[in-house]
Amino acid sequence: MRTTSKRPIIGAAAVALAAAGLLPCLAAAQEARIPPPRRWERPARMLVREALDLTPEQEKSLADLRKSRMEERRAFREEISKLRSEMRGLAQDPKANQAKLDALIDKTSKLRAGREKAAFRNRIARDKIFTPEQLEKIKAFRERLADRRGRGWREPMGRGRMAPPRPRYRHLHWWDR
Repeated sequence: MRTTSKRPIIGAAAVALAAAGLLPCLAAAQEARIPPPRRWERPARMLVREALDLTPEQEKSLADLRKSRMEERRAFREEISKLRSEMRGLAQDPKANQAKLDALIDKTSKLRAGREKAAFRNRIARDKIFTPEQLEKIKAFRERLADRRGRGWREPMGRGRMAPPRPRYRHLHWWDR
């Protein structure tokens, strides 16, 4: 029977324990040298910024415009949801006042019309930020995007440009033929 010394086993265990504690610290120190990425952005927005070569002032103006539009949109959604809940309550009540329901519908229509008008005003304000060359690039990008959509860019799963054409009479069943 052979006896082994405990010293080499204890030494190997100590080295393994020290390595297990030291290696993560070294890895963390090297990762800290990598600059943190800017906050997450949609890839399309990054591509547009690079393609248009926006100045810092333009980026700030666009960010301010985007923020104000988000606040307007949030207020619009809150108001519309409040009106819808009132209309649902009135619609469930058989003895509801029809004039009050009509007034709520009119108010909803006015809010939607105001939202449409604001959308057009915001587009005009956005276009004032860009230079004429940048507006031409945006127009060309939109035309390419519309062309891709026309070719079946956003078809349902499994249907692309190479897919066979859809049946002409999809709504007909076998008994209708």
